[in-house]
Amino acid sequence: MNKDLRKVVILLAHPNMKESQANKALIEAVSDIEGVAVFNLYDQQDAAFDVDEWSKIISDASALIYQFPFHWMAAPSLLKRWQDEVFTFLSKTPAVAGKPLTIVTTTGSEYEAYRSGGRNRFTTDELLRPYQVSAIHSGMSWQTPIVVYGMGTGKIGVCCYSK
Repeated sequence: MNKDLRKVVILLAHPNMKESQANKALIEAVSDIEGVAVFNLYDQQDAAFDVDEWSKIISDASALIYQFPFHWMAAPSLLKRWQDEVFTFLSKTPAVAGKPLTIVTTTGSEYEAYRSGGRNRFTTDELLRPYQVSAIHSGMSWQTPIVVYGMGTGKIGVCCYSK
């Protein structure tokens, strides 16, 4: 494989990017960077995922990022469908092994809501465990998530937390 072709693949799963503020700004900040490839899953929501095509894309990648707004304590359903239809296959191949997986997400609630005893009762770290487990199970390297809190409150904050 030509190392010059290796890139960071961002799987964007936002059902309404036209109305987005934070996710739109995050994608605009990185989309022109050489070596970054953004794939908006909602651009192809009505089509079946082509596992062979995705296998090539992910095989050529140096890292994988899932970016999404936190909906009901998880990613929007299309990312789950991609995981079920594509990642399940890729997780059994060398395509993902050893590659870093990072979650970039935005929340409607403020940081304090995602604390033990806070309004949402659990930390973001706890709520993102299923993504961490799938990364570890498939031999990927789990990275510290990037969370932009408070998009629905006016109390916007960014936090990265350790593994």
